[in-house]
Amino acid sequence: MAITLDDLKLRAIDYLLASTEDGQLVLEPFCSCGSPLDEDYRCAQCGKICDCKFVACSGAQALGIVEKLISGSPGFRDFEASLLVK
Repeated sequence: MAITLDDLKLRAIDYLLASTEDGQLVLEPFCSCGSPLDEDYRCAQCGKICDCKFVACSGAQALGIVEKLISGSPGFRDFEASLLVK
């Protein structure tokens, strides 16, 4: 199932934006309000401490890598992923 940034905001879901650079996975954390997060996952805009367990993937390659992480790594077992559409 694909998802949009508006869907994430409406559902108040904190998320990781997954993309690939030179074949490597890049994960950027975002608050449900849409603001990028620092390393402490505290949102500078709304003050919330975020819990990013959803991964919005910007392409099929990123989604494939994330799905392998979720199925093969205990640290990612509680994560969900979906393809991000505009």
